[in-house]
Amino acid sequence: MPDAVGTLGDGECFVDVGANCGVFALLAAQRVGPGGLVVAFEPCFETFATLVRNIGLNASGNVLAFNMAIADATGPELLDNSRPSHSGRFAIVRGPALAGETVASLSLDDFPGILRLIDRRSVLVKIDVEGFELAALQGLAPLLAYPRTRGVVVEIDASNLGQYGATPSAVFDLLQDHGFGRIDDVGESGHFDAVFARDIAATEPGRMARFPRRPAWQRSGEPVRAGVRNGVRGGWRRFAAVGAMLAVVATGWAVGTRRTPQTDPALEYFVDDALQSHRTAQVRTRFSPAIARLDADEVGAALRIEVPDLPAGWRVVDVFLFPSDTGPSLQLSISNGKAGPISLFATRADGVAPSRPSVTQRDGMTIAYWQHGSLAYALTGKRPPADLDLLAKDIAKD
Repeated sequence: MPDAVGTLGDGECFVDVGANCGVFALLAAQRVGPGGLVVAFEPCFETFATLVRNIGLNASGNVLAFNMAIADATGPELLDNSRPSHSGRFAIVRGPALAGETVASLSLDDFPGILRLIDRRSVLVKIDVEGFELAALQGLAPLLAYPRTRGVVVEIDASNLGQYGATPSAVFDLLQDHGFGRIDDVGESGHFDAVFARDIAATEPGRMARFPRRPAWQRSGEPVRAGVRNGVRGGWRRFAAVGAMLAVVATGWAVGTRRTPQTDPALEYFVDDALQSHRTAQVRTRFSPAIARLDADEVGAALRIEVPDLPAGWRVVDVFLFPSDTGPSLQLSISNGKAGPISLFATRADGVAPSRPSVTQRDGMTIAYWQHGSLAYALTGKRPPADLDLLAKDIAKD
């Protein structure tokens, strides 16, 4: 795995699926430089908090971290965390488990905005998911089809693949169907790294020369600093390196005579992201005590997004990063203790919402949204439109 990371160059993109506490993500961040991008996915909440803390310790401003699994379908999954002393062996299970954590899974088919983040960068993908490799690759289908994805490194867990009805050969066949060829000479039993590359010379001549069969990886830059591997210990208070943007607006019918235009693609993307993010929040069943200690002003300053003051009686009960169509989003779940939580989103996006709160409904959900300068906000929940409109106006007032 380090050999593959060593092939990264300035301005490239590294996608880390199963990032754990961020060892490879942080090494990749050094390799790709300020103009590059690292996108890291880690489903275990406590490990994710440590990942965020390590990103902050290393001041890695080019790393975007998401508290999610990558899978063949977007929705809830059960993460087996019965080995708490070794989070690197946590795995998605589709059956009974000794101990489990419900996590959100993501298929990139549902979030094409991630490809917009990557822009025209060439991409190297790393996957370490303890037997869930085939489902993860299926969830990465748009990225595998992206012509500038030049390589994929998959840690194969042959002993665990069977529980998902998969085999190493099925993983290899999927990658070969996307035009990747295997370039390592490691066997096919136990735990091993399988390295695949694709010739993208048509768009970037000479790229294959940077991914040799046996690369000699050399460290460069400052050493990576790691925080506590297991346990959050203030992880949520170190968001300085994690940018967040949200696209949430509503389409459908609106309260009174106002209707959101159906012909504006930006609004369609906006509401789709809002609903997907809200549904993801609903499947999260385990909240860390660290959430309750969230300093909204500190987080907002770090993200360059103003987190609005909540009305009396309302508090933040959960927070996570979420990939929306226009970029990584910040989602807060807020509650007044009288009913189920409501989702509050914030995004740095100009001109996507009206200056005064407007309310609409879609798929049984009410969405209230508004713009404040270069920032857009939205509330989403299963509440009467009048109630959410009133709450939005209370939050939006200066």
